[in-house]
Amino acid sequence: MGAPNDNGDDDRDSDKETSRGGNGRKLGLIILLAFVAVLSVARQVAPMTMTRSRSNSSSGEHVRAISAGIIATTSRIPAKAYNLSPFINESASNSSSALRPTTITPNTDLPTQIHQGGELSTTSLPIYLLDLTSNQTAQTTWGILAERWNRTTQYGDLFEMATSVPSLPSPVTISVRRTVVMIHCGPKTGSTTLRKACKLNLIKTCEGMELKKGQHYPEGYMDEDKLYPLIRRCTNTSHFCAKEIDMPPSFGDVPPFGDVTFVHMFPFRNYDDWAASALKQAYDRSGERGCKKTGELLERCEPSRMEIDFRKYGKTELSRFKEGVMQRMREGRGEDHMFLLYYHRELNQVLERLSDAYGVPLLPGADGKGKEKRRKGTCNAKLLRKFHNCFSSELMNLL
Repeated sequence: MGAPNDNGDDDRDSDKETSRGGNGRKLGLIILLAFVAVLSVARQVAPMTMTRSRSNSSSGEHVRAISAGIIATTSRIPAKAYNLSPFINESASNSSSALRPTTITPNTDLPTQIHQGGELSTTSLPIYLLDLTSNQTAQTTWGILAERWNRTTQYGDLFEMATSVPSLPSPVTISVRRTVVMIHCGPKTGSTTLRKACKLNLIKTCEGMELKKGQHYPEGYMDEDKLYPLIRRCTNTSHFCAKEIDMPPSFGDVPPFGDVTFVHMFPFRNYDDWAASALKQAYDRSGERGCKKTGELLERCEPSRMEIDFRKYGKTELSRFKEGVMQRMREGRGEDHMFLLYYHRELNQVLERLSDAYGVPLLPGADGKGKEKRRKGTCNAKLLRKFHNCFSSELMNLL
């Protein structure tokens, strides 16, 4: 009975050992399969991890490239004219993290003067205005000015919407530069007075200049090929009058003026008032015959060669002239330009302010009244309406 019991016990022990052995093999197989599974997952995860690592590295390089690009761009913009620091995320440019949104604070500082090498857009061209009654100076930009300057705008309206500044800007390196006041003349804004004053002043201050018989205009008045060499040669002359001329954008046409600060004066007169006065000039010159000739042109919406010509209005002249100046400034060759929009009836007082600000002499004869006495009467009002229908919508399209 004992043996069987032993055998039975042995059999039971053997069954237990067999069970343990089977479980062990199963466990080993499970471990092996688990190891294979882990190895397979590891092989899949490794490339993803490497990809993320490269992605993070690439992201860091991309951020640094963007930041470097922004900094490189701002380095080409005059510090006085622009402040782009609110647009640069400093933490992003110094780390590999992605760019984070940055709170942008509008920069209320306007550009002061156009200097060389600036990435200055046309709309950001700084323009100065003067209120002689309150003895205040204001600054705006061409973009704002062009948008607000319509048919009914008065000079006071433009001054009020401009930003108050302490004074007109100082010339760059004033010790080695001379200031040239370039007066851009137009019909019905004192051009008759200015032509005479500039003509006589040029003869007086520029060696070798003589008054020619029948000469009504100063030398270079409507000829840029003569005007700019004259400015370069006549170093003792501070005022030059010009009409319908451009500043050539190429330095090949006109070499850079590295020793001159230009003050460009453009006259302001209310548009509707200017148009009415320009049309009257056709009557003043030739009576009804002049009105008829003007009417024939307006019937075909053709511009006049006389005073009532949209191309000769102050805003139009300023819009065209600035393009050449801006192109020269972008190339950065040492030129210095400042633009001043003045009320046309305050010409002499404005010149006095410029004399105080820049040390230039006054322009003798600038206080004259060229066409103060005019004959009574004007052309039929329907001609003025035709003029507005043909041309005046373009006033707000000037860029």
